[in-house]
Amino acid sequence: MKRLLLRSTLPLALAVVLVAAGCGGDDDDESAPEAQDLTAIECPMERAGREAGVPQFEPAENAFNTSELIGLELSEATATAADHGCEVIVSIADGAGQPVPVEVNLKAIYVYTEDDVVTQIEGVGGGI
Repeated sequence: MKRLLLRSTLPLALAVVLVAAGCGGDDDDESAPEAQDLTAIECPMERAGREAGVPQFEPAENAFNTSELIGLELSEATATAADHGCEVIVSIADGAGQPVPVEVNLKAIYVYTEDDVVTQIEGVGGGI
């Protein structure tokens, strides 16, 4: 009887030990991996080749997240963009569409404004 009990509990005890050994503690010294905002619209962009015939683009080395412009006066947003080699183009001002260039410009940030304050980022690059 003891032998049967030993045979049935030994695998269970071994499994508990293995599970406990696999559960390491969290080291506070380890830095957490940096997360990347996949929804960020960055400027400037640069060409990154083609995939299946479609041009691909990626943020340039000095790119910044254009959401930093939201809430800024248009003049301040323009200066911030210029610090990164980009330009701000207002596509909608106070609810009215504005004429914009149709060519692709990987340094152009298209924005909406209300009372000369940036309210939304439409995109970077433009083109039809």
